[in-house]
Amino acid sequence: MTPDRDALSGAQLEQLLDRLEADLEESDSSEAADLLARLRAKPLRADTLDAVDRLHTLWMRAGDTPAARAVVDGDGAAVLAAAPADAQTGVQMQLALYRLQMASYLRDEAAALQALAEMHTIVRERPDLDADAYRQLRVFDQLEYAAFAVALPTIDLREAIDQAIPGRAAFRAWDTADHHRRRAWAYSRHEQLAEARAAAEASIAALQTAAPDQDVDENDWLRLGDALIEIVPDHLAAFAQPVTALTADWSLPRRRGAEVRLARLGARAKRKQGDLAGALQACAAARYSLSSDGSDDFIEYELEWLIEAGRFDEAGQRAFFHIYQVETGMWEGLPPIVSARLADPADTSVWWALCALRACHLDETFERFVQLAQGHGPSLHERSDVHRVLFAALDGKDAEEALPEVVVAAHALAEARAPKHPWTTRLMAVRNGMAGRIDPTTEAAQLLAATHETEMEDNRTAYSLFHARARSLGLLETLRLPVPAVPSGLWGYAFAVTVDNEYEEQLDDLPAKQQDEAQKLYRKLLCTVYEQAQARMERYFATGTGHPYDACAHLYSMLCNNLAIQYRYYESRYDDAVELHRRGIAASPFAEHYDGILRSRIEQEDHAGVLDAAEALWNFSADYGYSRHEPNDYVGDVAHALLTLGRPHEMSIWLERLAHWQQENGESEDALTSGALGARLRVLLYMGQALAEETTTYWNRLEPQVRFCDDYWALAKAAQVMGALERFDEAAALCQRSMDCNPRDNASASQDYDAMKTLLASYQRGGAGAASGKSWWQFWK
Repeated sequence: MTPDRDALSGAQLEQLLDRLEADLEESDSSEAADLLARLRAKPLRADTLDAVDRLHTLWMRAGDTPAARAVVDGDGAAVLAAAPADAQTGVQMQLALYRLQMASYLRDEAAALQALAEMHTIVRERPDLDADAYRQLRVFDQLEYAAFAVALPTIDLREAIDQAIPGRAAFRAWDTADHHRRRAWAYSRHEQLAEARAAAEASIAALQTAAPDQDVDENDWLRLGDALIEIVPDHLAAFAQPVTALTADWSLPRRRGAEVRLARLGARAKRKQGDLAGALQACAAARYSLSSDGSDDFIEYELEWLIEAGRFDEAGQRAFFHIYQVETGMWEGLPPIVSARLADPADTSVWWALCALRACHLDETFERFVQLAQGHGPSLHERSDVHRVLFAALDGKDAEEALPEVVVAAHALAEARAPKHPWTTRLMAVRNGMAGRIDPTTEAAQLLAATHETEMEDNRTAYSLFHARARSLGLLETLRLPVPAVPSGLWGYAFAVTVDNEYEEQLDDLPAKQQDEAQKLYRKLLCTVYEQAQARMERYFATGTGHPYDACAHLYSMLCNNLAIQYRYYESRYDDAVELHRRGIAASPFAEHYDGILRSRIEQEDHAGVLDAAEALWNFSADYGYSRHEPNDYVGDVAHALLTLGRPHEMSIWLERLAHWQQENGESEDALTSGALGARLRVLLYMGQALAEETTTYWNRLEPQVRFCDDYWALAKAAQVMGALERFDEAAALCQRSMDCNPRDNASASQDYDAMKTLLASYQRGGAGAASGKSWWQFWK
């Protein structure tokens, strides 16, 4: 504590701290010396907890540990003494945390133990502590990996904090299991294997003996297995049995995902028990990708095992396809392994050269590859004879500048190791095509030759071939060719999503008649590819065997959604679309599925189905969020369904929901946008046919905004509300205003104008004779 009466404190200290922190954000050099001088220029005294935090942090950054400790111990003590009684526990805990953070940074074991003991005492003796605020502290993660004498008290403090949180009553079993898990890891890191095993078994027992009121699910067991399987590899069944039981009633796509995770535990258990061959054999079931981009594919284990087994060519191929598939999302441990294999003169597999060549495909991929391969070792271009040639351009250049030369060197290395390898041909064909060194006809020919020589049916190759053909043969001729057979769910989905860019780019260049044919062929292409992908994935779900990219439940759900859109919009196959949406929901629910079911039921005029689907969409969106949720678009259809089914009194519920949603999305009740206003009026036009009094009351609230509205669609809705209330003169006037505001600048606007013209004539005749056998409101459907 600084006793000097002239010490800077309060608002003046806050201003100084603001300036110092801002300057540090902008400065990259000599900050410690400059900061130290500025901190010592005048006595400083922190008189709030926040000031203690900021000031001691700056002293630490300036390198003056005694001054930092003096702030926490001296100024902090004064802040604690001045704190209200109900705030003292929090202040004391926070000061102890500052001491712990300093001790961790300084690697001061004695100070860390003292701070941990102080915090543990507060947690144990002060029930008014907001313990939840201290559950996820980064310093705990750091100290668990510090000296063994510090790691265990840190883990024990974590558990004490968990136990002090009333809201975690349902998670006591997990918290106990997690406590033993962390202790098992600490023992294992410090080679106390018997103690590690005992802690791991205690962790398992905590979940096995959990009371019925405890929240324990399959993810808890999988997390525990992931952490402990290499400490207790003989306990695989302890994890597999509860997971299998807890997922027994899941949909097949979700259940297969759990099975893959268990297969991964099994492979790791075999390896830990010394069965390398068995572990590699188990990879057949473990390598199925569980992410929609193809990552999360178990490469972090399988690749090193293949190398350990001396199966260098298989390892190189595995590495290549991982980079090829996920590019910038590659596993961070992969580039160092590729670099090490390139440096090994005994390993001459072409696949390592192809890894380097593929890493050059995008600037971002190559930059990340170089960064990860470089690590903290010597310069990449100095590590071996191969490196000196392959990465010579990195001497004096950054990755982006060096990339073209690395491409040339990687291409040469691949040719030297395996002349005219089909994957070398394929990669260079695309690269040369992009650079304009070969024309599209040549690129297509080279790609086709490569695909004929080896199995090369991935989405990127299929797209590259489509792209080259479209530019050499033309879009229409390319679409007339057989649809590519893409052998995995992921590749089919990805091809269908990306080929749209090429199609849209070239469609407008075709004559109108050819555009019609192209559109039909394109829709057929998309449906065929999606249906192939769907069949591939469903075959895997049914049998448990298939392509490594067939297992992701969320990918399957997205595929179902996209195919359902094709069925709904372009083929009017509404029941098939609904079935796909239901399969998607069972696999991995998201709001677009519920939206798609609603759109299908609206098109089918299935009124009961509309109400069920709308309710499901509304509730799912409320629970999980949906950025594209647009009740303005469908609440009118709900009102129509309620009117048809004789349930008009429920319209007020949906009007209230709609108003609340609009307000949450920035609408002002006194100045609604035309879309929001029109959506409410659309409900009223149905309500008015059954509940005239309620409709009139609501209309009176909206009428002032209708008076100043100039949107022809909203005015049309207002006209129909007046028609429903049989106020035909007002309805006719609003019809005329709608027509006057309609620019008729597209087919839809012209159609709306004609509909208003017909309604106007009807209203002028007192609402009669709008059309043969139809109610007036049916014109607007």
